[in-house]
Formats: sequence, C-alpha cells, structure tokens
Amino acid sequence: ASDTNYTLWINGKLALFGQYADYPDWKICDDEDITEYLLPGENLFAITVWYYGIDTQTYITGKAGLIFEVTDGKGNPVLWSSADTLSRLSRDYQSGREEMISGQLGPTYHYDMNGYDGFREGKSLEGFRPSDVIDGISTDFSPRPCEKLILTDHADAKIVMCGTLKEAAKAGNTGYRMQYAELGYRNPVRFNRSHMPDFSKEPAVFDLSDCEDGGISADGADGLYFIVDLGKESAGFLDLDIEVEQACFVDVGFGEHLNDGRLRTDVRGFYADFKAAPGRNRYLHTFRRFGCRYLQFFVHAEKCTVRYAGLRPTLYPLVHKEYRSGNVLRDEIYRICQNTLQQCLHEHYEDCPWREQALYCMDSRNQMLCGYYAFGEYRAARASLELISHGVRPDGLLSICYPSGMDFPIPSFSCVYFIQMEEYIRYSKDLTLAREKLGMLKNLMAVFTAKLTEDGIIDNFYGPFNGKCQYWNFYEWTPTMSGTFNETKQSFDAPINAFLSIALQALAGICEALGDKDAQTYSDLSQTLNRNIKKMFFNEQTKLFESFLDHDRGIYTTLTQALCTLCGAAEDIDKTEILRVLASNGKDHEEGLTVWPNTLSMNSFRFDALLRADREKYAPVILEELDRDYLYMIAHGATSFWETIEGADCFGDAGSLCHGWSALPVYYYETLFSDGKTN
Repeated sequence: ASDTNYTLWINGKLALFGQYADYPDWKICDDEDITEYLLPGENLFAITVWYYGIDTQTYITGKAGLIFEVTDGKGNPVLWSSADTLSRLSRDYQSGREEMISGQLGPTYHYDMNGYDGFREGKSLEGFRPSDVIDGISTDFSPRPCEKLILTDHADAKIVMCGTLKEAAKAGNTGYRMQYAELGYRNPVRFNRSHMPDFSKEPAVFDLSDCEDGGISADGADGLYFIVDLGKESAGFLDLDIEVEQACFVDVGFGEHLNDGRLRTDVRGFYADFKAAPGRNRYLHTFRRFGCRYLQFFVHAEKCTVRYAGLRPTLYPLVHKEYRSGNVLRDEIYRICQNTLQQCLHEHYEDCPWREQALYCMDSRNQMLCGYYAFGEYRAARASLELISHGVRPDGLLSICYPSGMDFPIPSFSCVYFIQMEEYIRYSKDLTLAREKLGMLKNLMAVFTAKLTEDGIIDNFYGPFNGKCQYWNFYEWTPTMSGTFNETKQSFDAPINAFLSIALQALAGICEALGDKDAQTYSDLSQTLNRNIKKMFFNEQTKLFESFLDHDRGIYTTLTQALCTLCGAAEDIDKTEILRVLASNGKDHEEGLTVWPNTLSMNSFRFDALLRADREKYAPVILEELDRDYLYMIAHGATSFWETIEGADCFGDAGSLCHGWSALPVYYYETLFSDGKTN
C-alpha cells in the first residue's frame, strides 16, 4: 500500500502496479502472489512511489509513504518495509512540477530517460539511503475490494498524420505549445519510402531530410511530429519505443478526436513530457492512465526511429455478454456501450477515462445498472458503493466524488446513492453491504428530512458551511438546471424534492429487504412529500410541474416532469401534457412555453416515467429515440458514447466522447425485449 501510487519491479520485471483509490483513514492494500517473478537465491525488489500531495476530485492528500511485506508459503515474513529500506528521490521522474491534467484527474508527469541509472536491475544504488519512518498513517488496512487491473499487450496503433513542426511560442506549457505549433503535413508513405508504417511488422522512420519538397523545411523546423490512431477509445498506459541519435524532448498529447487536425492538448492539460536519451528508449508509464483514441508526439530531433508508440490497455476483468437481437444497429450500439462501460471502470467506476476518471453517484448508477446486464458484474459495483460510503462530509451529505479532496457536494447525487444501493440489492441479492451501511443510510436521509418546511417540502442547500459556501444544486447540463457553485440564496426546487421522494422509496425497499421496522415510515413520508410536491409545484394552467418557486417561477424542464412523474407526485392528475413533453423530450408542448430537454445522462428517469405510464405505448418511442441518437454518434465516428449529444465541443471544447452514463441502451434493450413483446 502507498500514498499515492506505486509500481513494483522484481528482478527488473514489472510485477505489480496501482494503488486502490482510498482514504487517508481507510487504507487499501494489495495481497498478491509474486512467486512467478522470483529466482533461486537473491532477488531484487525495486518500487517507485508517485506522491501527488494535491487535493483533487479523485484524491485526498495524505502523507507520503509506502508499506509492504513479503511472506513465504507458510505465511512467515521474509522481507518488509522499515527504516532499513533504501530510498531516494526519483532521478528519472521530475518531482515538484504541479501541472494539472484537470482539477478532477490531477497532475501529469515528466520523465527523463537520461536520469535512469538502471536501479530496477540493480545496476546502481547511488544516492539511496535508509528511509524515514512516518507516524500518523493508518495501519488498519483492508484488502482490495474488487479485482486487480489487467495490463494487456500494446494496442494496435496506426500512424495517421505526420510531418514537420515549428513551435508557435517557446513560452507556455507543453499542452499549449502542442496545440498552437505550426504543423507541416507529410504523407506517412513518403516518410517510410513507399509504404505505410506498421508497428507490428517494422519501425517507422522519420527524417527531416525527407521533407524538402513542401511544408516546413528542414532548416526551419523544430522537429518532427506524428499522430497515431488506436482504432477505438482506449484507456491505458503510455508505451513508447523510440530511437534517437541525441538526447531530445518528446512531447506527448492524448485525446479523443482530430476535429481540429490535431489534439486539443491545451483545453485542459492533456499532455506529458518524455526526454529521450541517445540510442533506443523503451518506456512504459504505469501510474497515470490515458483515456483516448489518439496520441500525438512531437519529437524535437532531426531523425527518429519508432518501433512502437501507443498504449498498453489497462482493463478491469469483465466477461462481455454476446448480445444478439437480430437488429444489426442495436447489436452494434450494445457492443459500443460495452466498450464505453469497460473504459469507465478501473479502480472504481469513473465518469470518463479522458478528462476526470472520477466516481460520481449519478454517473455510476447508470454504469452499475447497465453493467449488471452487459457483464453480470457485481463485485466492482459493491466496491464502488463501499467507497462512496466513506465520503460522508461533516454536514452529513456525501462529497462530490470518492475519494475527493475538493469537497463540495451535489445534494441530488446524495439521493441517487439510495437508488444505487436498492438496485444493487435487487440485482445481486447481496444484503451484506446494505446491512453494514444501514445506519449510514438513515443518517444521510435524516440530513434531508430535517430540512422539511411547514409546507412539507425541502429547500435547497445553500450558504456557508465551515466558513465556505460549498453547495452545488446541480441536476443536469441544461440551462436552468446546472445550478451554480457556492449557492448563497434559498430556493425551493422541484427536482431535489422529487429526488428525495424517490430516495425515500428506495430506502423503504432497502429496509424491507433487511426486515427493518422503518420501511413503512419511509414509504409513508414519500407519499406525503408527493402530495406536497403536487400542491406546491404543479401549475393548473400549463398542466406541468414548475422547476422552481419564488425567484425562478415559470421555468419548465423535461427532467422535472420525469422526476415528478416517477416519484408519484403526478398521480390523480391529467398527465396528457406531461407525457407529450416526456415523449418528445420537450419539443412538443403548448404554444408559448419553453420546456428545456434533458441530456443523455437523465434519459433513464424520462424513459422510466414513460414506461410507468404506458409501457406498451412508449416502449417503441424509446427504442426509436435510442436508435436515432446513437446512430448519430456512430455516424460521427463514435467507438464509445458521448457525454452529451453535442459531442466534443461542449464544456469549453472539452466534451467527453466516452462517458459511462450514456450506456443506457444496454438496460433498455435488455428490459424492453425481455418479455418478447417489443419490436
């Protein structure tokens, strides 16, 4: 176990990597058999630890440290960490540069092959000294609650662009310089003298002297560039095998598309640095996963020979169900959904492999639900639910991600945790986790029910806590519904009240499964809340639920109609207009109104509301919409499904093209066809 991340080599061979994402006071250790790496006699253990020391949405700062123990076949310790363990600051990785990929994901890395002295093979022990023993670190270790990741063979990588480069600016970080450099295109065939380079058969050779007949001349160039296509969205470790005549920098960018003719390395910080040494450089980075389809390399040299440049996919072991419906489009959508889910599951479920790699309740709820069908997978779901349960803030809400050192909550996502837990019980039949966490669940629910006003609804979360305004009343990425950071004013929102009602019903189901006496209490409270939601938010003139009271009257959203219908607040009223809005996703409504549609992530609530109203009528409508939207993404080159239907240009040109919450077709294809009636 380590803080933050570790890689172990035994006798120069990669043996183990990857610290589980845990908390400073809840440490997870790996317990693995290393027999296959051992030799008779003396064996060399070499470990590199990468300590972040920066709070992000995927990491909470702890104390830098490493602990290990090796036991023989009888359980007797033969090697363990202590003050006698030799250590030093890394000479090949550069320490202290805090350049962030994103605030969610954390820092990038900078590697210098010239600094590597062969310590992993025992060629040098220069600079090593006895270690410091650190106090105040938890030693109450728990075993990894899910499977260890698998490092596969390197992915197929095809060079699709190459040529010369001229730096547009010497200032700025690597990502900035890569995005704004002047690039001169060169056909890969010409660089390799009449044939396309194929890493599986032979190296790719680049030489500035072959670039005299157009573009940036050799004299005016600052180096060579090439872009490789992995063929599909992938997540894994950078794997590079490059030969250069002199030491030089190799800039590495990663991304999901080539919409700009290159990668958007500067919209966040999608890059890393590698300094090659003279001769052949073989490098595999086993700490920071890249989620991408494309890799972009700037080689600041006149010549280079590349034997491989790509990724070693790093996967959670899953069994992919072979889905055959007889419909070619739906079979392909299902398969791409499986790849989307696969790339968004590592130490835990994560929203996306490219930009964040963060565990959110809302995102992971969709992923778990689809994963039950696509893979028959329950262990990773249980582990993620356990991890979330350790993210309770001092005010009783769940933090935004797990673990997260950037601590501001999305209250509606705390409600989703009850839905996740109830669905896990329903699909896995496992009651052990819910039994362990029942007290925590009831305490979390009490945070919400304590806010009930005399009108029988709750207000939003706002104002300072511990001196800071931290709450984000987010519901989804549509106008009026995305909220703002640091809420400072009171509001009464229909979505949070409907989410609370659904959460109460889920908690009632959990209690009933556990034989707990409070099941009826939570069920009754949900029914009372539903009556008050209808009373306070339903507009008799428009026949729709308003999203907000007070200062934001007259705002209508599809998600609000879905949640209020799904929780039961729309019972005993004329739902004609509501169902029109839900079926059209806000496009069909009375003249003079604006009803904001919902995004891909929230389709589950809209679809479920429609199916509850009339399954036979609306199942074909749902399937037709899934066919249309997901065919659109496939037609635009998707090998995984997007964060929103707008694609890469959302969120300041950083829209994710692989987002786990968009794999919902798996669930609806499975459930709508299960009775054999829908076609």
